[in-house]
Amino acid sequence: MNYLLVMPRGLADNNMASFPLGLPYISAAMKQAGYAVHTLNLEYVDSDIRTALEDKILNDDIDVICTGGLSRDCHKVLEIFSTARKIKADIITIAGGGLISSDPETAMAVIKPDIGVIGEGEITICELAHALDNKLAYHNIDGLIYWDAAKSLKQTSPRKVIANLDSLPFPDFDGFGYRKWSNENKNLGFILSDRSCPFKCTFCFNPTGNVYRQRSLDNIFEEIDFQVRNYGIRYFSFVAELFATKEKRVREFCVRMKSYDLTWSCCLRVSDANEALVNEMKSSGCIIFSTGFESADDSILKSMRKGTKAAQIENAVTVTSNCGMQMAGAFIFGDKNETTETVKNTIEFWWKCDGKVKIDLVLLIPFPGTESYNYACENGLIKDKKQYLLDGCPAINISKLTDREYFEMRSLIMELNLRSRQLAGSVNLIGIDKQGNCQTEWTCRHCKKLHQTNVFFWFTESCNCCECNAMNEIITFKQFTHDQEYFVKNLPGDGEIALWGAGGIYYEINLVYDCFADSRFTLIDGNKDIHGRMRCKKLINSSDVINDHKIESVVILALSHKDSIAKIIKRAYPIVKNIFVPDFDIISDKPLPVIKNL
Repeated sequence: MNYLLVMPRGLADNNMASFPLGLPYISAAMKQAGYAVHTLNLEYVDSDIRTALEDKILNDDIDVICTGGLSRDCHKVLEIFSTARKIKADIITIAGGGLISSDPETAMAVIKPDIGVIGEGEITICELAHALDNKLAYHNIDGLIYWDAAKSLKQTSPRKVIANLDSLPFPDFDGFGYRKWSNENKNLGFILSDRSCPFKCTFCFNPTGNVYRQRSLDNIFEEIDFQVRNYGIRYFSFVAELFATKEKRVREFCVRMKSYDLTWSCCLRVSDANEALVNEMKSSGCIIFSTGFESADDSILKSMRKGTKAAQIENAVTVTSNCGMQMAGAFIFGDKNETTETVKNTIEFWWKCDGKVKIDLVLLIPFPGTESYNYACENGLIKDKKQYLLDGCPAINISKLTDREYFEMRSLIMELNLRSRQLAGSVNLIGIDKQGNCQTEWTCRHCKKLHQTNVFFWFTESCNCCECNAMNEIITFKQFTHDQEYFVKNLPGDGEIALWGAGGIYYEINLVYDCFADSRFTLIDGNKDIHGRMRCKKLINSSDVINDHKIESVVILALSHKDSIAKIIKRAYPIVKNIFVPDFDIISDKPLPVIKNL
């Protein structure tokens, strides 16, 4: 049998902002066992999915196609399987990852693969491949779910977790374009140092099982050497949910890491962030660690079964800020016991920490496999599991907030996330070219060192200080001369105008120009997940409002996608006569923002 392992395009982890390691581990295990494995990363294919799959399936005579992802990747996996079957009707389809492991029967019913792999797949897939190659039954292989001859789902015994992670080969990096990915991300490398988590937070699901296991430091450093030697990695991100549960292990790692000229990051709990350890990590090259804040209200932390206290979060913020270390975390809103009072407590804490560390504000999503998901299903908040999966697992109100309070909370945290929180100490605009690239001089907010950086005039740039590694946000827009009348001089004097893009540029513009509060400006966005929310006191609409309201003028504020949005407008909304974008003129040697016709 010939096997094709396909990495979907734009997995749920933010469109390749991180490099998924699940399929590379599966591929490495299968290749080590001697199976005929072919690989395809759709992220690095210029053609459409049909053409890419057709080339591989037909040219390599593929018999079995394997793919997977998380619950939010449902449509991507479904598209791969449905396309593969159109190319070769009798191809065998195998799905894995959190999508299958979290709620096997629901996922199988939605994406309909022939076989699903539940839990860790390295051993399971090799045993399954042996059965398929030799035309043997696989009903006695642990960790599977499949359709029997009567089209009923059958699930085998659970697969025991892999106790010795050192026994696994390193991921098949070459098979999925790791070198290209790393080069595009400034020689960043990913290492999975451990699996699962010993804590049982209600909003979290662990696809690799419920038993926390760690690789030995020898094995980890062997992979570090391998990646440095073969891919030129200079910065390692240890992507496990929890880098270590004991301070001793972190310190031992730091001692060994000091002999390398590398930088790194990891995930730790706030309860572990003491000054001595943070300084030790920093001295060994650690530039940032991520942690789960979740809430600043102790009652919610208890409800989430987080096992931490708000006082520990505050201490961690103080320690890392004083040490000049970067720390990133998030507050999760919408626990089943969330109230207006607990939301208020967390937001107040967030303001108090403003600028010290990076804290995102996010909504709790009851993903399949989590206790929050089970609660939502049991209480009729998720009425149709299959439809919920097909809908992309949207955020729903499982809290004690009324629907109106929940709506207001969603809008608030979405807007607060756009606020710049780690501004550089000072920013001076030195010059700007015709393309909008600004030469800036800025001082670090932490150590006051002077830097120079080029930044596009409408975007916020996040820069690390080369002296202390502190994160600094550079906003050149605030350094411009502003004239509201001049800014909108090219827009029609009357009639409704659509503003396409409810992101950071819209937020920054509203801080300077109050004219957009006028009802003639209608806010739209291509992201359906934020439709119906409020941004700067305006309702976010879908682009369909253009036809519904017969809008003839559109200002594109999502500048990073302006060309693709302009094409959509011209194709789908012929009623639009004018397409504008924010730009600038040079007046008296100073850049003056202005909206111009595209």
